[in-house]
Amino acid sequence: MASALVFKVCSSLPYRCARASRLTPGSVLAESGYTRPPMNEVRVYTVSELNRAARGLLETELGDVWMKGEVGEVSRAPSGHVYFSLKDSEAEIDVVRFRGRAPLLAAIEPGMVVLVFGRATVYEPRGRYQFVASLVQPVGAGLLHAAFERLKEKLRQEGLFEASHKRPLPAFPALIGVVTSPTGAALHDILAVLGRRWPLARVVLFPSSVQGDAAPTELVAALERAGRFSLERAPLDFVILGRGGGAAEDLAAFNDERVARAVYASPIPIVSAVGHDVDVSMTDFVADLHAPTPSAAAELTTPDGAEIADSVQRVAERLRAAVEARWTSAERSLRSTLRASLAREPRRLVETREQKLDLHVGQLLRFPRASLHPQIDRLRHAEDVLRLTDPRRPLERGYSITYAVGAKTPLRRASDAAPGMEIETVLAQGRIQSRVEGVKQE
Repeated sequence: MASALVFKVCSSLPYRCARASRLTPGSVLAESGYTRPPMNEVRVYTVSELNRAARGLLETELGDVWMKGEVGEVSRAPSGHVYFSLKDSEAEIDVVRFRGRAPLLAAIEPGMVVLVFGRATVYEPRGRYQFVASLVQPVGAGLLHAAFERLKEKLRQEGLFEASHKRPLPAFPALIGVVTSPTGAALHDILAVLGRRWPLARVVLFPSSVQGDAAPTELVAALERAGRFSLERAPLDFVILGRGGGAAEDLAAFNDERVARAVYASPIPIVSAVGHDVDVSMTDFVADLHAPTPSAAAELTTPDGAEIADSVQRVAERLRAAVEARWTSAERSLRSTLRASLAREPRRLVETREQKLDLHVGQLLRFPRASLHPQIDRLRHAEDVLRLTDPRRPLERGYSITYAVGAKTPLRRASDAAPGMEIETVLAQGRIQSRVEGVKQE
């Protein structure tokens, strides 16, 4: 007969517990000190019978109890039932609260520490150990929430949340960095929104895990890579740091102090977009801008291309209308000028100018002649002076002027001449050239 595998079971079953061992028919359970009873004397359970027995034993022996723990992941079924986990520092148990039980005293959120009243049981179809809660009431902030608040206060006192440190984002970004998981929904959401709103922007992905023990270190390294990229290759307008929603444990990396300080120290503006609308992370307080979701981050940081196109179209229409109005006004003004009397009859313009000329001539003719007499007398006196001083007038009476040939001044004394000197005599009409034969001085 084939061998059988025996598993360890609890002491409430027909025989005591033994470690799993490979047995053959008729073998002795040496470790327990018992031999196997004959098959016709042993109760053989089906799986459903065993689960039912375990459930009865658990509910009967333990009964209704109070239990305290920190709420983990929470899910709400369409039926109205609420499923969540309850944990402490060493263990975790699944809890279900069925619809129609005592109303909740507060909304169940991850990280809360609650008291639950109910019974431990076994879900027979799956053999799953769980706790059925009939009453749930909070007793204060959970361990994760308390740690979050302590770090938040520490960073606040250091000034990491100061509004003066927040940097503005450009209105029309050209190069956007994204720090997130390359396989997560957050990246898909961001790219979809950017493609719809502002396809002119380029996106540079700096991949990192977003949950797990290694996530904080990877997020810090990704932010540092983004900073080096912006300084050495191409300036980034800003970086979107984020991920999709999840339980508090899933978002823990964005509450890490190292990540928060890396966001604060980043040379590039950071947009924190972690989780869903209700989620709050430490990076939300430190970042230059907080967006409730990754897709909202893309919405908040980019303009709507369609709206800009519409605005440009409206401005173009206003400019066209303004140009047409100016053109129409100029055309009306020109037509009005052309219709004016002077433009219709150019002869009238000439007649007007002739009348002005007649007026000026008449004024000149009416100018008193007596006012010109002094000027006329001065002019006549000047003429007399010029006439009397003219050197040619004595020549007309028989006088002459003698020059040494080549000289410019006339000879005034006989001693200025010498025998043999060539001289030139100027008469009223003509000149005589001669040579001095002798000089006689008186």
